[in-house]
Amino acid sequence: MRKHPNLALAVLFAVAMAVGGFQGHRLRHVRESELFYRWVLAEAMQARVFMAEMDTPTEPNAPKMMDRELFNEILDVAEPVLPDQGGVDEQGKPFKKLVLLARDENQDRIIWDLARSDRLVAQREKFLHYLREKRLSSVASEFDPNAVYSGEGANVSISNIFLGFRKLAANFVWLQVDKYWHQGMMHRMLPLMKTCVALDPNFVDAYLVGAWHLAYNATAKMSDTPEPLKKYSPQYGVRIGEKELYYYLAIDFLKDGIRKNPRNYKLYFDLGFAIYKDKMKDYPNAVRYLSEAIRYRHDRWVPRQLYICLELNHQFEEAKAGWEDYLKNNPDNPTEIEKANRFIARNQGQIYERDAEKLVADAKNASDPVEAVRLRAEAMKIWESMKMGDGEIEAFALGRIMRTKAVKLIEEQRYLEAIAVLQNAWTKSNAFAEEALRMIIDTKIKAGLPLSVSEKKAVMRQEEAAKYKGN
Repeated sequence: MRKHPNLALAVLFAVAMAVGGFQGHRLRHVRESELFYRWVLAEAMQARVFMAEMDTPTEPNAPKMMDRELFNEILDVAEPVLPDQGGVDEQGKPFKKLVLLARDENQDRIIWDLARSDRLVAQREKFLHYLREKRLSSVASEFDPNAVYSGEGANVSISNIFLGFRKLAANFVWLQVDKYWHQGMMHRMLPLMKTCVALDPNFVDAYLVGAWHLAYNATAKMSDTPEPLKKYSPQYGVRIGEKELYYYLAIDFLKDGIRKNPRNYKLYFDLGFAIYKDKMKDYPNAVRYLSEAIRYRHDRWVPRQLYICLELNHQFEEAKAGWEDYLKNNPDNPTEIEKANRFIARNQGQIYERDAEKLVADAKNASDPVEAVRLRAEAMKIWESMKMGDGEIEAFALGRIMRTKAVKLIEEQRYLEAIAVLQNAWTKSNAFAEEALRMIIDTKIKAGLPLSVSEKKAVMRQEEAAKYKGN
């Protein structure tokens, strides 16, 4: 070897190049697999959370987006090789195994192994091709390898550094958003909010605060749009006015955040609680997204709001079971124990009421009202036991007591007495006020009694809503 030093160097150089090439190939495979894995994970979670919303509309002449087609290919390959999970969607159809695996972060290793395996090599190549061709509508900018990674083998690069500048730029843009808010220039905020999260798709607080501005601050001085003035929105499939449009813009903004940060409970919580529950009174959707929020690491108050929304959605058994579980998880906190026991009683009382009214309404059981009487008596025991520190029955329970009395009077056709009870309840229980007003109107119409001006307006609004429903 000493006689041929150049040959020795050449051999060493060739070996080094081969090893370097092999390591570079492995590094490229890992990076490409990571991009693919993150996209598969996001798509799997979207398939369960958003379901029918996965297909994104495109302009007539725009290139065909390949998200759904590619993901369906992956599902077909993955289904035979993944462990069985068990689970159905809202229509009772079984979810694919990959979709169910994605809901549990403890199973991420299985998805990662699949994403980098030879089983999905063809789909991985298609993903990279579609990514370069910008034919994946669901990906965020963090999936763009040119925005995050540079040439092969470099741990520190210009684009890595630029990613840091993007985050810094997002912070500066957000300062401008805040400035426009204090200046009352809401119309300038929305494009900047979108720019901010485009620069930094993981800026979760920007999504949260941005949605709050849209749903709350922008609508603070707006009145609800009367039904005749609303217009049908093909994009959202409902009739909306100017105020309601801001709610849907907030929903879009939070859903975009969820697609880019699918395991952050705060986005699901704000969508379910702040928008659907608080602003839109859409309790089924509130339950849907709050149920998703508790799947991930969350604060203690998150499940409480889910159980409240379950009750508002008349899912009393589920709400009661939730509070019972909450009680088991907080055995040493007197405040939480008292709160959970109160809500458990509330839901049990409403279960009794509902079942009693079903028995009364069912013609087959009308001749045997004994069970209905027993159920109402059980509910009344619960309401009368729900007292405050001064010994007075709390407002919610008082409303239920007066409702029970009114229902019995209506069944006995003692309409004037029932109306008097309901009018009294309307002033004493905020939780029952809306239902009491509906019952007053229904009772007056049934008895042929004249409606007040406010009651006539309420009936007119109901008729308008029914008239335009589905239009």
